[in-house]
Amino acid sequence: MKKLKLSACWIARNEEKDLPRSIESVRRAADEMIVVDTGSTDGTVEIAQRAGVTVLHFDWIDDFSAPRNFAIEHAKGDWIIFLDADEYFSEPAKVHRAVEKYAVKDAILIPRINIDAECGNREMSRDWNARIFRRAPYLRYRGLIHENITNLNGVLNYVFSDVRLTVYHTGYGSARIESKLRRNLALIEREIEREGLQTRHDIALVDCYYGLREYDKVLEHGRRALSSKVEAVTGRGNLYHKMIDAMRELHRSDEEMLALSEEAIRALPELPEFYAERGMILCGLGRLDEAYLEFHRSLEVWRRMPPTVHEDSYFVAAIGTVYARLAEFEELVGNAAEARKNWSKALEIEPNNREYRRRLSQLKG
Repeated sequence: MKKLKLSACWIARNEEKDLPRSIESVRRAADEMIVVDTGSTDGTVEIAQRAGVTVLHFDWIDDFSAPRNFAIEHAKGDWIIFLDADEYFSEPAKVHRAVEKYAVKDAILIPRINIDAECGNREMSRDWNARIFRRAPYLRYRGLIHENITNLNGVLNYVFSDVRLTVYHTGYGSARIESKLRRNLALIEREIEREGLQTRHDIALVDCYYGLREYDKVLEHGRRALSSKVEAVTGRGNLYHKMIDAMRELHRSDEEMLALSEEAIRALPELPEFYAERGMILCGLGRLDEAYLEFHRSLEVWRRMPPTVHEDSYFVAAIGTVYARLAEFEELVGNAAEARKNWSKALEIEPNNREYRRRLSQLKG
């Protein structure tokens, strides 16, 4: 069988810190590597050239799709791997074999783990993205911001990959997120003026307004997105999560938050986080027995969650909190042994949490 040729591509501007790791993670798999530079003033271009990457130049025009499509037009591989400079594969040696396995349709959706590099690589969330696709004249990026690979002739045929194609993403760490969000918001608003408000804009606006703490707008655009007839491939979990959190910040009633968490469970019963959300809300309502069961249910759903679940999830970042709540319940009923066990599990998840350590020490003392 003919070996599949892969082109690895990036667009970059002042990415000298992150780009080398991304390049190294794909070097073994790629037959060619292309960086489209949009105006770097640091060492990005020189770093890429020293790494053996072809560097092309494209003047920035406030459109993330344009330089991506420019890269596609210059690529020669059978398939294209298009990473952001702040993304890198977790298992570089397995990338080529995995791409060959899944290169059966037009695009491969791969799992992405979003981490906060400024906080000890703490996991923030998980999602799926079409980062690998066939080099074909009918496949191009669309959108000024939150751009996606699109079939110009119709519906995109895609397949979900396994964990071998997992990438880590560091670009939305706490130190740089606000400037990115304001940039993104300006581009989304410009695109809405040009094309009219569409569901994909509502989804993108939820992320922007949540990060900028404009919570009423999170609820407005989240509800519009969830009510749309456009079927989302992934992302409903992210919408429900940010809407519930926005309600908390706006001090909406527990009953209103409970209704939304139950809606999320009906829509996404395979995700553990919304059982935990329901448990948190039931605590506020004083329904502690029900809350206790919901926390246990969330952990059970998490343990048996199959790899075929292809939805955005943030539960890994919340497991420590779930164990902490269960520890508090056990303390409340005088079950010190179970409380110690749960505080220990919470501390395993969040080893730097001083409150968890203090509570566990109190029980041991």
